[in-house]
Amino acid sequence: MARATFPSIVTLRLTSATRWLLLLPAVCALFGCWFIVRWYVGNTVAEYAPSADEGGVEMARMAARWAPGDPFTHWRLATLEQKIFSASNLADAVREYQLAVTLSPNDYRYWMELGRALEASGDTAGGEKALRRAVELAPAYSYPRWYYGNLLLRAGKLDEAFAQLAWAAGADPLMRAPVFNLAWQVFDGDADKMAKAACSTAPVRMEFATYLVRQNKVDEATRLWRTITSADRKANGELTQGFVNVLDQSRRFSALLEVLQQNEPGGDGPVREQFWNGSFERDIEPTKAMTFYWVFGSSAQARVTRDTVAHDGQGSLRIIFTARNKLDAIPVAQTVVVDPGAQYNVEFYVRTENLNSGATPLVSIVDATTNVALVSSPAAPTGTNNWQRITVDFKTEPKCEGVIVNISRGTCGEDQLCPIYGTIWYDNFRLQRVGGSGPPGRPPAPGKR
Repeated sequence: MARATFPSIVTLRLTSATRWLLLLPAVCALFGCWFIVRWYVGNTVAEYAPSADEGGVEMARMAARWAPGDPFTHWRLATLEQKIFSASNLADAVREYQLAVTLSPNDYRYWMELGRALEASGDTAGGEKALRRAVELAPAYSYPRWYYGNLLLRAGKLDEAFAQLAWAAGADPLMRAPVFNLAWQVFDGDADKMAKAACSTAPVRMEFATYLVRQNKVDEATRLWRTITSADRKANGELTQGFVNVLDQSRRFSALLEVLQQNEPGGDGPVREQFWNGSFERDIEPTKAMTFYWVFGSSAQARVTRDTVAHDGQGSLRIIFTARNKLDAIPVAQTVVVDPGAQYNVEFYVRTENLNSGATPLVSIVDATTNVALVSSPAAPTGTNNWQRITVDFKTEPKCEGVIVNISRGTCGEDQLCPIYGTIWYDNFRLQRVGGSGPPGRPPAPGKR
């Protein structure tokens, strides 16, 4: 085999200029690494700097020196300096915010903080300009509009301010309560002015109606609710249910019944001053959450069902008792909407079979607003008895909007066990107004209530 005639090692002779040219990328890489490390360290120090009381300002200043081109370090330093209330610190904070805006001119957050700091320093015009820029950069965000609206409000520009605040409330549900509170202060609780200024969309009006109920302005809330279309109420079911719940909790039964009737137009639902299904012609199901309907539960000691044995019609309410020990409550009740300061008569029929107890059932009528008992019927007769008509009269208090008609038991005296056995039927519950404000009512035909 022939040997190679060329050397295995090649030596290149480089000039000084060539050597420096080859070293230039390495030098640039080192410088780049140095700046990247400084930027990273500065950013990290700024992010984890402690509070101003714990020396966080000095650490943030060091971070800004290490990463002077990072807008975050200047923003962090400004926020810490702003928490130390002094004219010089506020001026330094404004300067740092301005550096952050210069380094990142399209970040709405830096413009927003700059605007707030400028207003705090006394430069309202500069703050308005900065916050307007924040809104332009993030038109769909609520916080820039919230701060911008507050600045305009303090500047006396009421219409412009609530144009921004209403938009924020419409865009962000979390903003609605603060906007409502602010409007309450500005308009001194005038619901109409508040609604006009702060409620730009149907969901906001619905939530504002709930807010008004909590402020004890139920009439204004109901009037506002009437302006909301059926389609909007259905499309925002959670808000509708929230309004129903707050009316129920506030015990404003007249407004609650109106809203429920609006939710089920043309339905065969509850009516004011009438029992619903008072003759038990319709089927009933155990429930504890249906306002203005029969609410009842059934247990082994007191089985509550609908029966075909009736005084008039095709149905009645039957309760079979097998309580060997004390039965404190009979879970059968209905809330009926009534007028304040009115006189009423309640009529119903009762039938018994082998009913035996020291405290037989009776019908109690309770003020649903105050839970104060208004009247109770005589206790049902023991033994076996055919249908008997029972009537009671009562008068509602000036602020009463509803009564609860329930089946309960009288006192058992010294009998600690107080058992009850047998069967009882109820039928044809009727309510008639006999005096007080408004025209007296007329009892409906049997089976219609």
